[in-house]
Amino acid sequence: MTSEENQERFYNTMLELASQIKINAETIKSHDVLNTIDLILHTYNNKNRIFVYGAGRSGFIGRCFAQRLMHLGIKSCFVSDAITHQYTSKDLLIIVSGSGETTSTVAIAKKAKEIRGKIVSLSNNPKSTIGKLSDYVIEIKGKSKDVALIHETLAPYTSLFDVSALAVLDSIGGILMKKMGLTEQDIDKRHASIE
Repeated sequence: MTSEENQERFYNTMLELASQIKINAETIKSHDVLNTIDLILHTYNNKNRIFVYGAGRSGFIGRCFAQRLMHLGIKSCFVSDAITHQYTSKDLLIIVSGSGETTSTVAIAKKAKEIRGKIVSLSNNPKSTIGKLSDYVIEIKGKSKDVALIHETLAPYTSLFDVSALAVLDSIGGILMKKMGLTEQDIDKRHASIE
């Protein structure tokens, strides 16, 4: 590819990602988002904990959200990190899984359901195993691994889902920040100081 072709592909890939976020902004069912926000605030107000999990790239997106919750003063952790607290029936598990069928994620969702805690999932497949175990599913349109090989896009593999999931979770973070009356200064006080 020539440098002009590379530049054009870069530009078009950025537009594709931005377009996918716009599609999700227009199609996500607001009641699923609002119910998720209410569950997070209920868990926080009752001094319980938000657990977040995803495998692979979904895990990185989940870690971003767990960190943002911590910045907001909400007790949170990422399942499987060295510091993972005990999950109870009073806690909330938020799962990021495009396919909704990832083996480790399904196992964690099943265990959380056994314990009778609340579960919210972000998935491209609300009828998946994880979707059926969840109290709420935020359906995010985008290429997940189950269709990655047959649905060709400029953004590689699951990037359309990944970037959209991050945008959804950061938008939820922004609403939580407003509802909790927090400022950027409040977040700055909780931000890492020895990184």
